[in-house]
Amino acid sequence: MPIRKILVPVQGADADSLVLHAALSVAKTFGAQAQVLFVRPDPSEALPYLGDGVSGQVIEDMLQAAKEGADAAAGRARKTLEAEAATAGVPIVDDTNLLPSARFLEATGRQDLVVAEESRLSDLVLFAGRDAEHGIAGGDALEAALLSADRPVLIAPKSTTSSIGTSIIVGWDGSLSASSAVTAAMPFIARAEKVTILCINEDDEEGAPNAVLETYLALHGATPTTHLVKAGGRNIGEVLLEEAAAAGADLLVMGGYGSSRLREFLFGGATQYVRAHASVPVLMAH
Repeated sequence: MPIRKILVPVQGADADSLVLHAALSVAKTFGAQAQVLFVRPDPSEALPYLGDGVSGQVIEDMLQAAKEGADAAAGRARKTLEAEAATAGVPIVDDTNLLPSARFLEATGRQDLVVAEESRLSDLVLFAGRDAEHGIAGGDALEAALLSADRPVLIAPKSTTSSIGTSIIVGWDGSLSASSAVTAAMPFIARAEKVTILCINEDDEEGAPNAVLETYLALHGATPTTHLVKAGGRNIGEVLLEEAAAAGADLLVMGGYGSSRLREFLFGGATQYVRAHASVPVLMAH
C-alpha cells in the first residue's frame, strides 16, 4: 500500500525539528501528507484529584495556566513546522488536495489515546528519537500507535540525515512481528539501492536463514543479500544497531515487541534497547 498519510506527533520541544525534518523528507519521497499533531492536555482531568477544599479561584488559575502553557507549546510546534517546511520546500495546507504537503492539527486529551485514535487510519507514524538518558523514543504514544492501533512506526534519527531508506537492514527472525515490519517497509524496500537481511543466531550455532524472505523481496524487485551474525551474549537490539552502523544503513526494519511488552519492560529486549539507543532511522511494526 502506498504511503499517503504520515502522522507526526509533536510537543513544542527541540526534538520536533528532527522528527519534522524526517517526516517532510518521507512525504516528499512518496508524495504524501505529513499531518503534524499537537495534543493539548486536558486540565479538567486533574480536577477530581485536587480535593474538595480547593477554591474556585485556584481551579480557574490552574486552568488558565494550563491553557497558556499549551498555547505556547503549540505555537513553538507550528513555528518549527513552518521553518522545516520552508527548508524542505513543502507547502503547509488545510486540506488534502495537494501532495506532498504538511498540515497542522490540534486535539485535546491524553496523548497516547489521541495518537492511537489518529494512527488507525495513518500509513506511518513518526516519532522523535531520544537519547537513552531521556527515556525511550515515543513513550506511551509510540506503544499506542504500534500495539493499540497496529500501525507501523518510524523513529527518526537523533541527528539530521540526508536520506532515509537508500540502504536498508532488515532484522529477520521469521516472527510475525518481523513479517509485519517487512510488509510495512515495502514502499521503502522497493526504492532502496541496497537491502541486507540480517539474521542473528542467539545460541551461537551455525544456521541458515529461511529463504522465504529472499524470495518475497525478489518478487517485489529487490535484490537482497543475507548476513548471518552471532549474538555472542549481546542484546539483539545492540547487535541490530551495530550491524546497521557498520553497513552505513539509513533505515533499520524490525519487528516491535515480538515478546510481550511486560517481559521487555522487566527484563529488557530488542525493542526497548533500540528505542533507547537508535542511531539510525528505525521502522517497527507489530
